[in-house]
Amino acid sequence: MPYRDPERRRACSRESKRRARARLAHPLLKFKVYICPRIPFLRLGAGIQFDNGFFVSDDPGIQARIERDPHFARHIFPLLIDTACINADE
Repeated sequence: MPYRDPERRRACSRESKRRARARLAHPLLKFKVYICPRIPFLRLGAGIQFDNGFFVSDDPGIQARIERDPHFARHIFPLLIDTACINADE
């Protein structure tokens, strides 16, 4: 067990934190994909228009505007990207 030895515990902790930082730094994690199947060409103001039911954004401001909209969780849903395949080499 690595936790009996303080040096091995620190090494395991450092490695765990390194892997977590590498996962967070991946560029695909900054994108959010939203789907609106009921209103496929919904427009939520300037710069936010769904195309055939999908909208992709990497801008945190636009993501916040979409998630504050009254249609969110009623007609607009976030799609989650499975990042397990991105970090499969670990």
